Amino acid sequence: MKAGPTLGIHPVVHEQWMKMAVIGAAFLVTLLLSGRVVGRLAGPRTSAADDEADGRDSIRRDTGRVIGKCENLLTVTFILLGQETGLALIIGAKSIVRGDEMRRDPQYYLGGTLVNLAWGVLVAFVARTLIAGL
Repeated sequence: MKAGPTLGIHPVVHEQWMKMAVIGAAFLVTLLLSGRVVGRLAGPRTSAADDEADGRDSIRRDTGRVIGKCENLLTVTFILLGQETGLALIIGAKSIVRGDEMRRDPQYYLGGTLVNLAWGVLVAFVARTLIAGL
């Protein structure tokens, strides 16, 4: 009797599909749940920063979401490729791009960035561990 998965799928092909599924799931879980995790753990903005907000606040919030999702994609990618030092690029780029806002409310932006990075790292390491076990 032949060992391996059923349905006539070659074991190597089956293994590759499983790895791809884990990678895809890591990206999806990170992207879909990061906003909730950051919102829950980083908390709301401070009142001083809220007082300075003007009509462009919703645009900033939307831009922040896009930046956060890009952080997620890069974090998972760097971890899965074994390039953890690439995480420094994310922090450096964000501090340059959002420097003014970070100076106004450093706890909010630093907290959100660190929670978002930690979430991406956690999901990516779980995925990497699962892939290593396949």
